[in-house]
Amino acid sequence: MIISKAPVRLSFGGGGTDLPAYYERHGGAVLSVTIDKYFYTIVEPVADGPVEIVSSDYQLHQRIPDMKKANLGDALKIPKAVCKRYGVDSGVYMALKGDVPTGSGLGLSGAVTVSIVQAVATFKGLEHSKTELAEIASEIEIGALKRPIGMQDQYAAACGGLNFMTFSRDGVTVTPLDLPDGVAGELERRLLLFHTGASRDSASILSGQKKSTEANDSTVIAALDGLKDQAHRMRDVLLAGDLDGFGRLLDDGWRYKKSLAKNISNAAIDRYYAAALAQGALGGKIAGAGGGGFLLLYCPPEAQAGVMEKMMEMGLERLPFCFETGGAQLTLDHTGRFSATITPEGYLLGMRAVVSRLDKDQIARIADIIWEARAHDRQIFIMGNGGSASTASHFCSDLSKTTLIPGKKGFRVVPLTDNIPLMTAWGNDAGFENIFYGQLLNLLNPGDVVIGISGGGMSGNVLKAMELARERGARTVGMAGFSGGRLKDAVQECFIVPSDNYQFIEDVHMILVHLIASVLRERIARQ
Repeated sequence: MIISKAPVRLSFGGGGTDLPAYYERHGGAVLSVTIDKYFYTIVEPVADGPVEIVSSDYQLHQRIPDMKKANLGDALKIPKAVCKRYGVDSGVYMALKGDVPTGSGLGLSGAVTVSIVQAVATFKGLEHSKTELAEIASEIEIGALKRPIGMQDQYAAACGGLNFMTFSRDGVTVTPLDLPDGVAGELERRLLLFHTGASRDSASILSGQKKSTEANDSTVIAALDGLKDQAHRMRDVLLAGDLDGFGRLLDDGWRYKKSLAKNISNAAIDRYYAAALAQGALGGKIAGAGGGGFLLLYCPPEAQAGVMEKMMEMGLERLPFCFETGGAQLTLDHTGRFSATITPEGYLLGMRAVVSRLDKDQIARIADIIWEARAHDRQIFIMGNGGSASTASHFCSDLSKTTLIPGKKGFRVVPLTDNIPLMTAWGNDAGFENIFYGQLLNLLNPGDVVIGISGGGMSGNVLKAMELARERGARTVGMAGFSGGRLKDAVQECFIVPSDNYQFIEDVHMILVHLIASVLRERIARQ
């Protein structure tokens, strides 16, 4: 499994000058910063399966048997375009989730494309630099999908941090701002972000701007010239540490921005903005192309309480955030290792992807095997090593105690992991591979159930115990991950977690324990 993430951004100045229609003739400049809200992509190989894409944001689940015929006009056009770009036409499960809603004005589509490109490229064994990620993402959105958008979002998501970007026919230059000590932190504290409750389609807004620019509309060109100049001035005042000057430039820029097209603002946005200024905000803007999404405000500390109260009174919801500097990152690589940047959101998204692919029918079959052992007064033996030993003990505890209903028969369950003197005696005298086998020699009868838990399916002591179980006529169940290892061929029913990550495998084994115990307890209660 591979998990990648890319951040969204706040564009302070110069937005719109990153469109080719403008910068190829006049040169563009943008000042922006990325924040700790991300888009996550999970890519996992699936043997002999189609391309399968699941989007939590759109509540869509598509299986694409023929990528050549994939629809590049629907909500999942970006992941499908990336798969086509890298020649991925089968054997992939992809899960997608963002921290912010679509149409937010925070450059989400750029983060989406960069995140998916990084995950799919890694899946294909390729490693791209941050600049290459941005270039490929731009090619896909602007070239392959013909979206009338700019290039700042892809470069912001890939590179991360507070950057001054310039755009020309010769390419894109990203220059991180080296601010005086404490200035970045103070700027972060003085910015407030509120969701207006309305989304918008940036492509439709930018399409009009693109046509006006191509037609050399003097009003639009003059406004874009002003926005470009504003980005330069914003950079300079931040480098000088003049934060309030930066806030006032935000106000100037918003006035320029509104002159580009009628649908950049509306009566509701104008009311919110006027109310914020009346409460002491020095400036602000609608994030992104305009029309809705998030309202960004610069507020001196003494004005923030009043501004927040007024915005909430008007029905806006604040989104707390912090600046981030990492840009596009792998939180789980193709080796199954987490990086230092793993977040709860990324981990849980990975877990969700794994759990969604579990074989529910097989879970029911395992529950039936344990149920039949109870019905025929058979014993149930459970074993494992390390974390799997803990799961084995927990499984025994739940079957013995959690399922117990007064007046009704329970389960005869034995943990082979808990008799430390006996385990160490067998390990010391006969070898570690015998610690479970030795215990079963005196206890195991035909028809009993033996459950072995092994993350990789290769635990020698579990496998040897399973050999004895087969010889004695016991029923055998395995719990593993990866491809099931040797355990899958050593048991009658092997539950294999579809993951190569030990944390996910052990987590899902514990979910299985709780699920089966709950199901069995309900069966007993209904008897």
